[in-house]
Amino acid sequence: MQSKNRFIMFLSSLAGFLAANTAPAQPVIAANGVVNSASYHAPGLPGSGIAQGSIFVILGNGLGPATLTPAPGVFPLPITLAGTSVTISSGGIETPAILLYTSEHQIGAIVPSTVHTGTAKVTVTFNGQTSAQSSIQVVTNSFGIYTFNQGGFGQAIASDIASRQHSIIHTFHPGDHVILWGTGIGPTSVIDAGPPHVGNIGNVQVFVGNTSATVGYHGRSGCCSGVDQIVFEVPSGVEGCYVPVAVQAGGTLSNVTTIAVSGSGNTCSDSILGSDLVSKLASGETINFGYIRLEEGLGGDFGFGTFSQFTPATAGIAEYGVSPGYCTACQGRANLPCVLQISDFSPGTQNAGTQITVDGFGRTVPIPDLAGGFYFAVLNPPDGSRYLWTGLSYVVAGTGGSQIGKFSATDKLNSNAALISFPGQGATVPLNQDLNVQWSGGSGKGILTIGGISYADSAQTQYAAFQCSADASQNQFTIPGWVLSDMPPARSRRTARNSFR
Repeated sequence: MQSKNRFIMFLSSLAGFLAANTAPAQPVIAANGVVNSASYHAPGLPGSGIAQGSIFVILGNGLGPATLTPAPGVFPLPITLAGTSVTISSGGIETPAILLYTSEHQIGAIVPSTVHTGTAKVTVTFNGQTSAQSSIQVVTNSFGIYTFNQGGFGQAIASDIASRQHSIIHTFHPGDHVILWGTGIGPTSVIDAGPPHVGNIGNVQVFVGNTSATVGYHGRSGCCSGVDQIVFEVPSGVEGCYVPVAVQAGGTLSNVTTIAVSGSGNTCSDSILGSDLVSKLASGETINFGYIRLEEGLGGDFGFGTFSQFTPATAGIAEYGVSPGYCTACQGRANLPCVLQISDFSPGTQNAGTQITVDGFGRTVPIPDLAGGFYFAVLNPPDGSRYLWTGLSYVVAGTGGSQIGKFSATDKLNSNAALISFPGQGATVPLNQDLNVQWSGGSGKGILTIGGISYADSAQTQYAAFQCSADASQNQFTIPGWVLSDMPPARSRRTARNSFR
């Protein structure tokens, strides 16, 4: 889901000839195409405002030159670059944005700290042609955490005080100081086009796992204009390959990311990759990993699969759910569906054929390849009846593709879904308070996956989802209020997903 893959570029000698002999085309800003450069939160969802002094991106077509052009590495930073300029109109004042780079399909820029908060209009001008206006909300604070996959979810870009980047193969430990990288912490009193001014900005709270962390520095990075750093201490008692981390700046929650924490050593132990493959990655090896999940829940039965290759350099994109005892959350929209991947954020990169199949309960169900190594299908029969049943065996097989050979695996479902309840079920759930849930049924052991989704619109095109991994033997779990605060007030609801893995 890297931003460079959001649009397909068609270039040819004929297109170049036509461009030379016709008037320049008008730039087009994509719908909901102006977002925080780290979180990518869509307009209309919590935390989607563009903060004063932050880096934002504009997605669309015809925004700039065919080849990405970065700003010169000198101050002051430009307001015009390779024929591209961006204007922000707010409070009756038009202010030029500060440009970091420009290209045909994406622009990176800084919102000057002087832009008025409230509803604003953004336009792009390229080679004398100006786009239609796109609406944004300019706010004081809206922090976004940069991630390895450049999509706003998964492992965070985080380093130690020696500037060493961390991931599942180079973990933090309780008591370590973490430098978290992002943008949107708030405005400064100095000119944003000049060298960044170092100093604490605003009020910041960092959530790590189920607790708050002690925060040290929280302000601009000394390296880069518009880029922020937050330094915090890993709390005691926190451990896991995928420990959730989020930042609340000025009362607004960031995107939810993860860091890897271990009690000792440099690798973590609870990734579904297994300790052996994580150790191989840490030793410099390249690994291939296939992950197939059959999920039963009140909302339906589903089949997922990803086939991925990881190197030490890409270990940061190996993201499978959330570590036991914690919750994660994501935001999605019609063209960026996070709910299908919240249990597996790792990109499928290895071709295992056009489809894999699940055979059981008297039916063979195909699971097609949706995105070059990511497989998904609803398993329920057309009449909506159940397909996955406790005690039955299911065979998952594939004929193989260009990178993954033929395979077959059999597994028996040895646990059943649990019935989850909570006080006031059927009533409105506050989105700023902890929520205790309890369950009955199931096997009473293993990990219980608790999930939910809240739609921001009746057409169900924008939403946020959460997922928690709980110890099934405890029969209860508390979903932190900071996780629920990432959910939009529901315009449309869907039953929470409850299942064992």
